[in-house]
Amino acid sequence: MTRFLLAGAAALATMTGAAMAQSSAQTTTQETTTISQPAVAPVTVSSSATTGSAMRADGDQTATRAASSTDSSGDKTETTITNTSYPLTGMITTKKTTTRIANGIATETVTTTNTYPPSAMIPPQVSTTTRNYVVGSR
Repeated sequence: MTRFLLAGAAALATMTGAAMAQSSAQTTTQETTTISQPAVAPVTVSSSATTGSAMRADGDQTATRAASSTDSSGDKTETTITNTSYPLTGMITTKKTTTRIANGIATETVTTTNTYPPSAMIPPQVSTTTRNYVVGSR
């Protein structure tokens, strides 16, 4: 008999809990998420490259590589790298000139590196200069 009373009490508690759960208020939450598109990087529209080399009468050798590219926003980048070797001294000079033109303003950066032969025990010497100018002016 006790078993029947406990089973009945459990059933009553379950029904009461279910009834209480049904009578509770429901809350609805709505969230709005805005997704912004990432900025699209400019795409290269055109590019060109050229290579040249020369040997001078005194034996100095020069090799030059130049490249130019224009992206979809109209910005232009021109890079020239010239390596000159001096066989009598064993020194090599590298000159890198990069010009970036954006909105009619040019930024020119020139980096010159002098590398000496190991026997000279002189570390490479690097110098960099930068200048800005309006395109079409000097």
